[in-house]
Amino acid sequence: MLSRDTFLEIDLSAYKSNIAFFTKKLFPTKLMAVVKSNAYGHGAVEISHAAIESGVDRLAVAFLEEALELRAAGITVPILVFNYFNPRYAVEALKNKLTITIYSRRQLEEIKKHIPSGLKVHLNLDTGMRRLGPDINNALELAIDISRTGYDLEGVYTHFAVADEKKEQFTLAQVLTYKKFLEELKKARVNIKIRHIANSAGALRFNESIFDYARIGVASYGLQPSEEFYIDELMPVLTWKSVVSYVKKIKKGDSVSYGRTFIAPRDMTVATIPVGYGDGYNRGLSNKGEVLISGKRCRIIGRVCMDQFVVDVSHLPQKPKMGDEVVLIGTQGEENITAEELAKLLGTINYEITCAITSRVPRIYLRRENLT
Repeated sequence: MLSRDTFLEIDLSAYKSNIAFFTKKLFPTKLMAVVKSNAYGHGAVEISHAAIESGVDRLAVAFLEEALELRAAGITVPILVFNYFNPRYAVEALKNKLTITIYSRRQLEEIKKHIPSGLKVHLNLDTGMRRLGPDINNALELAIDISRTGYDLEGVYTHFAVADEKKEQFTLAQVLTYKKFLEELKKARVNIKIRHIANSAGALRFNESIFDYARIGVASYGLQPSEEFYIDELMPVLTWKSVVSYVKKIKKGDSVSYGRTFIAPRDMTVATIPVGYGDGYNRGLSNKGEVLISGKRCRIIGRVCMDQFVVDVSHLPQKPKMGDEVVLIGTQGEENITAEELAKLLGTINYEITCAITSRVPRIYLRRENLT
């Protein structure tokens, strides 16, 4: 139901175009589509199907529940789970043919108590992120232990810390550490089938043909993976639309919304939009965010509430009316508001913007042909 005419349009053809771009650019390295956090807010099931239709043969998620959701939706390709789960749920990973990440000896020992053999495993090597995984001085022994448990040590990966930044030294050092570890594994006769190192930001800069997969997440959704460089070929996948719910005139000196943070400097015409932070539209956009109405930018005045906010429409050539389209993210006429723009206003990253959009906002999936 679209009772308040507020929804996300998810352009699956744009998503497929982005996948095709990376597939061509990174060949022979294959793509592992990262669909964690509900595919960065875009809808994990539909996005996963679109990825598979585009030739992707492996997915990655953050948590076990995300992988189980995909299996329940009939998705059968290999799925890598990046993060922690309580070891007692390892049986679910085995039953659903999921690949888990091992990052410590303690974790391995606890999982073995529940599933002594049969699991597919990737080892997370810490080359500089310092979140999960052993460093190179301790990783080889853990890798050997995994391979001796009866588990299939299928892959080894690491994660870039600053691949989105202009300076390359730290990332190049991570690449060298990872390659050194691969050599150690080879000498120890530990056979690794799948090697992956690059995220979206690093894929076009640091990927090498020796790596079997690149983990493409944020950029596959048409979101720029760095503020330091721009990928022209990316097509935004998400548009956020709503409508005007109410229009009124206010007088000079009137205050708007909670806390009276906006006082009208003149007589104004304002419009209410039925969207708020309960939908994931950040309260930090109070008094500084903008939306598009009739192809023009309209500034938010006053605080964003849980379910609505108010914008200034005094400058519009024609007074808007209830039901007129409002674009929060996307294009209307010749104007465009991007997730990157909202992120800059909030001092954050573009994919926090999309990940924050709650399930209260329906997703509508579009398919267009012949995108160029």
